[in-house]
Amino acid sequence: MKTILFHGPSGCGKDTQVELLENKYNFENIGTGEMFREMYSQGDIKAIKARQYWVKGKFVPNELTYTMLKEWVKQFNQEKNWAFISVVRDPGQIPLFEEVLSDVNRKLDYFVHFTLSEEASIERMSLRWICGNCNATYHEKYKKESVKGFCDKCGTQLMQREDDKPAKIKMRLMEYNKTIEPILAYYRQKGVLIEIDASPSIEDIHKVIVEKLGLSTI
Repeated sequence: MKTILFHGPSGCGKDTQVELLENKYNFENIGTGEMFREMYSQGDIKAIKARQYWVKGKFVPNELTYTMLKEWVKQFNQEKNWAFISVVRDPGQIPLFEEVLSDVNRKLDYFVHFTLSEEASIERMSLRWICGNCNATYHEKYKKESVKGFCDKCGTQLMQREDDKPAKIKMRLMEYNKTIEPILAYYRQKGVLIEIDASPSIEDIHKVIVEKLGLSTI
């Protein structure tokens, strides 16, 4: 079974692409966002501590995040492919992530990095809408909801996040660019880096991913 880490700047469509793999190629979709929310709803003491950071828009400390991730991954099916989304955001997290995988006897097969210009990222994110209930995402241009303004999955009214405004997006991209180069260098040296242009359509990007990951034979 394949273990793949997906990463890229805001607006690159990594969540959408992983959803397609989840639906078509038997992938488990593993991200820290859902982990924090679900473990908090279960009353987990570590998640309660983590919430003190994320509600203020701050990153949860690495040690706390990866202690939780070690527990979180154990619920996923080992007989399926695993897709992690942006769980390595700075070089210091690389060994912590490798320890998580080692604990469940898996190794990273590929690090898929989506590339996208700042202009395209801002355009995409400023037209994004979120369901506050189930966290589904929609886009006015690329992924419209069936009934305007309401989530297809649960019917909740959609909202736009405050940090999806152009000025906030630029700030996130600046932070992203500070850390991405050493991460790419590490995974390039390991021979697992795949870079994919995120500017084409969702369908075209999906075809490239399927080909690059060797999924067309599955």
